[in-house]
Amino acid sequence: MSIPMKDLTSPIETKAYENQSHTKIRGCFYSRRKIVQNELKEILSFHPKEWISAFRFNSSYPLFVKGDIDGFMALFINNLATLLTAILCLQPILGNDIVYGKIVPGVGLSMLWGDIYYVYMARKLAFKEKRGDVCAMPYGINTPGAFAFIYVIILPTYYGCISSHDKGYCQELAWYVALASNFATGIILLLLCVFGEFIRRNTPSVALLSSISGLGFAFLALNEFLPVAERPIVSFIPLAIVMLGYFGGVKYGPFPVAFLALATGTALAWITSLNHVSAVREASHLVKGYQPVFPIKEIFDHFNTISGYLSTTIPTAVSIAVGTIQCVESAKRAGDFYPTREVMFADGMGTLIASLFGSIFGMTSM
Repeated sequence: MSIPMKDLTSPIETKAYENQSHTKIRGCFYSRRKIVQNELKEILSFHPKEWISAFRFNSSYPLFVKGDIDGFMALFINNLATLLTAILCLQPILGNDIVYGKIVPGVGLSMLWGDIYYVYMARKLAFKEKRGDVCAMPYGINTPGAFAFIYVIILPTYYGCISSHDKGYCQELAWYVALASNFATGIILLLLCVFGEFIRRNTPSVALLSSISGLGFAFLALNEFLPVAERPIVSFIPLAIVMLGYFGGVKYGPFPVAFLALATGTALAWITSLNHVSAVREASHLVKGYQPVFPIKEIFDHFNTISGYLSTTIPTAVSIAVGTIQCVESAKRAGDFYPTREVMFADGMGTLIASLFGSIFGMTSM
């Protein structure tokens, strides 16, 4: 029969051990908090000399290389496709005056902010690591969030209003509610940037990258392949140029792959009468100067109306934040170590700028 051994640890020793554990936990918490505070302070501080030095000419760190043409074409077409699709969805509801005169200029200003800030981050990283091959992260409209706002916020608001008010009032109401929701999305993104690096560091890379590749297949590959299959004469030659250039290593002389594919597809579309001069003439009246709007009063006046749409606004903000973390992780795998919180801060500010100047679309790295 075994006799249980007496616990040799005295109450004093137990208490000392607990105090030591609590001290370690508090020390870890305070050190982490200090790191986050310092990083946020650095992000929110404006350093004119750093900005000037980041954009100064230096032959070792070129601002433009030949590969940027391909990158620009891919990013431009991706954002243009998202914007045009969103415009087609919004036009019947909000009309040309709001869509082209107010939303599109806001998109342009938020794109300008994001592109400049992302170039600044890339230049800063290049000087810091003394590398001339740093690639700026791509920036643009958050596609899933854009269509969530259109179909879950704008359409219900408009059709819920039209039975008792005139069309112009309902169009503006739907736009204002979407603006207020987008502004709230930007605020949530700025709050989430505090936790961004912690999430990235504690989430396996496979989990982060598998979902972003799934989105790539769904939105950038399969979704875009349907028009290719619909118009094979026009589409398959540019598709072959892209596949051979990017995956087969075929060189097309001095021409970048994306530029050649775009030029070939455009020429074939006109040759086969897929494009029509009459359609260009009809749309030409929309090409004119539009002054940016600044509806900050209307945003705050309608802030109380977004409570019914928080089930869309909050998940949209979280999905943008997660997408940004995924892109940061993808860039790190390619060798470019961008600070997660700063990238998320840039996306949050871009979304706030978009809403303050009339755009209903959240902005994100891509």
